[in-house]
Amino acid sequence: MNIVELKENARKSLQGKYGQAITMIIVLGVITGAASVIPVIFKPDSELTASIISSVCTIISAVLSSFFILGSVSFYLKISRNEEVTWKELFSKTNLWLVCLLSTILVNIFVGLWSLLLIIPGIIAAYSYSMVQFILVDNENLTALEAMKKSKEMMNGHKMELFKLHISFLGWIILSVFTFGILFFWLAPYVSTATANFYNKIK
Repeated sequence: MNIVELKENARKSLQGKYGQAITMIIVLGVITGAASVIPVIFKPDSELTASIISSVCTIISAVLSSFFILGSVSFYLKISRNEEVTWKELFSKTNLWLVCLLSTILVNIFVGLWSLLLIIPGIIAAYSYSMVQFILVDNENLTALEAMKKSKEMMNGHKMELFKLHISFLGWIILSVFTFGILFFWLAPYVSTATANFYNKIK
């Protein structure tokens, strides 16, 4: 796996499409962050109430995310494949919200259980299931468990390669902190498209 090539192709594919990517990030952030205003509206006056509201907000945020995350993944897959796409791709996979939500819950459970042993097994598990969302976009008829199984098989022998790809962005991630997150609007599409290129390669 040529990491330099994956990143170079990602930069080329993103040329002229950053505006669409940034628009999608902002829209997705507004939608999924809507639940965060609930505590402001209700203004809890006790720790118990605050805890309940926090839990409700987490659930609402997870459900909202499940409607649009696969659309976001589809957006970057199309960019990586040099297909025409707009930020409205975000709404293209809302019909898959339930399988997306179930797969997210199951992956978090599996990764959490492995993490109880040691941090390394948890990281390995996370990378084993890292292709689930890409697989669901390309195979809309799959169940959550089938997508997880397919991801595990697909990532066999490739987990370290993807880890190296992600680590190669560490400098940019640190730099984005010092720009108060502004650089994130450039970095997020870059990382996502490079990861989509990785998926296309191992697929």
